[in-house]
Amino acid sequence: MMYATELADNGTSDMSLEELLDDWHSLDLAEEAVAVVAPDGTIAAYADVLNRSFVTVSVYGYVHPEFRGLGMGTYLISWGETWTRERIPNAPEDARVVVQHYINRANEKGQSLLKSLGYAPVRGVYVMETELHEASPQPRWPAGISVRTFVPKRDERATFEAVEDAFRDMWGRPRGTLERFVGRTEQQSFDPSLWFLAVDGDEIAGLTLCKTLAGEGWVDVVGVRRPWRNRGLGLALLRYALAEYHRRGIQKVALSVDAESITGAPRLYGRAGMRVKESYAIYLKELRQGVDISVRS
Repeated sequence: MMYATELADNGTSDMSLEELLDDWHSLDLAEEAVAVVAPDGTIAAYADVLNRSFVTVSVYGYVHPEFRGLGMGTYLISWGETWTRERIPNAPEDARVVVQHYINRANEKGQSLLKSLGYAPVRGVYVMETELHEASPQPRWPAGISVRTFVPKRDERATFEAVEDAFRDMWGRPRGTLERFVGRTEQQSFDPSLWFLAVDGDEIAGLTLCKTLAGEGWVDVVGVRRPWRNRGLGLALLRYALAEYHRRGIQKVALSVDAESITGAPRLYGRAGMRVKESYAIYLKELRQGVDISVRS
């Protein structure tokens, strides 16, 4: 159903069962997902949520092309809003609460539906990709920096804090939890030999957290903490990861990035040979006014 939906909306789809199961690992499907079933048992529509501290809830919805025009898209949007409103008491007191949808810019009908229901486009997101026909250029590490892989049962908290520090100025991203982060290390796709930590003495200066799904590479995180920015560390980390993927025979690697990143991440990834494959818009609705705790100094 998801594959057919993406094919209809985008003209292409890389959706795989392995990717879906990986996404589901962090979900309580009975609590955080909904399926609409046709009389013949066909899954006609589906949605799930990514909940960040009950203040930013992202809803990911799919309606099979054969069941469109029946109000299912409207139902999924309403379900996501209701899910978020019911949990507003769990959000920090006085915090702003929003619900949002990521939608491919090629999906004009979907964007029109969201606008008609009170959503507004607020941000862009790119999916960028590269094909590794040849080895990536060797990384050039800043002075004093070395790189090593993640050590399970030792590096979880330090790596979590480094990720949070590196992304504290990312738009729309409230602080995460150590529990959710550790959950990544419990997924079947977790490979500590693809989690690269750039260290300066005992400090994690930057990191690249990667995985392989259905024979393709996916870069979950490329982050550099503020004191080590503007020294080429982000590019070095990405090139190091791409070189390892090439060594393993992985030919395609992709990632998702804020199109308006204040650190210029899309330009950096372009220097590493990555190109925009798909462009998405984030459509957002505010459900409760308050302090935007996703903005951290």
